[in-house]
Amino acid sequence: MTETQVRYPIDAFEVCDRCGSKAKVGASFLSGDLYFCGHHARILSPHLYSQALTLIDPDKELEAFDNGRNDGSEDN
Repeated sequence: MTETQVRYPIDAFEVCDRCGSKAKVGASFLSGDLYFCGHHARILSPHLYSQALTLIDPDKELEAFDNGRNDGSEDN
């Protein structure tokens, strides 16, 4: 991702757009915002970094992926 990652709190009422769990990561796109739990954010991280305008990651859920350590595999 070429843009600086934005880190600020996510509203406590936001939920993951995939499963409904508490949102940990937010992503802003031209068409709007999406929110994800840590699990789904990690799964989708390659797509989020390549397509999102900004990422909201106050708990640093995606820090390992931001540092280039994402090999495409999923930790179980």
